[in-house]
Order: sequence, then C-alpha cells, then structure tokens
Amino acid sequence: MSSPALQAKAQALNARMEAEARTVLDEVERTSVRNIARKGVECVLKCYDKAGSTGPGDALENCVANCQNPSRQANHYVQQEVQSFQNRLNRSMMDCQDRAKDMMYPGVENDAKKMGKVEDTLLACMSKHVDDHIKMLVPLRKRIDAELKNLK
Repeated sequence: MSSPALQAKAQALNARMEAEARTVLDEVERTSVRNIARKGVECVLKCYDKAGSTGPGDALENCVANCQNPSRQANHYVQQEVQSFQNRLNRSMMDCQDRAKDMMYPGVENDAKKMGKVEDTLLACMSKHVDDHIKMLVPLRKRIDAELKNLK
C-alpha cells in the first residue's frame, strides 16, 4: 500500500521531524548536559586533589561516583524524555496507518483513484502528527531544562 511517491513524502516528513528534534537535543546537550558533565569532571579533580597520594582508595571511589551522579542522572532523564516522545510519535503514526487500513477493502488496491485517496489520507494524518510533535519540542525542551537545573 505504499507507492514510491508516498514513501518519499513519508521519508521527507521523517527527516523533518528528526532535524527539528536534533536541533532541540543538540541545544540541550550544549547548554545543559555539557555544563553538568564539566562540573562533574571538576568535582572528580577535587576528589583526586583531596585524596592526594595517601588517601584511602574507597573514599576516592565514593567521591568520584558522587561527582558523576548528576551527569548520569541528566543523561538518563534526557533519554527517558526522548524515548517517551518517540513512543508517542510512533503511536500517532500507527494511528495513521490504522486509519488508512480502515479505508481498504477488496479492490481498492487496484483502483488508482481510491488508492490515491488512501495515500493522501495517510500522508495528511502523518503530516499533522509531525507538525503537532514539532510543536511539542518546545515544552519538551522546557521540561528537560527545568529538570536539569535541579541537578546542578
């Protein structure tokens, strides 16, 4: 049920969604995640300075682990948010596919006009959901930024 033209348009929508999401995630990484990671590295250096050459190894290990926790938590939180966002997008695309399947009945695949209508419906649905999800990137970014500020 997918013509080359439909596949090309769907790929273009996918590329658009990925580009918009990548822009937001790159900003989060540059403005928040890197700062948290940098502070973790600074903290680790202080652990080594404090332990010196005579400090106990287990105390050093605990100190280093504590320094790295915010960075791990930040990465984990971002991954969770991205996964949740991706799951919602995938479900909405499945809804579009279901709507297109509901329009199918015997003989439709042999009628170019009817198949065109099915494909147009599918593409319109997918396009709407991509547009909706692109709009959701701003609140996603705000949620991530707010959570990461709590880790600093």
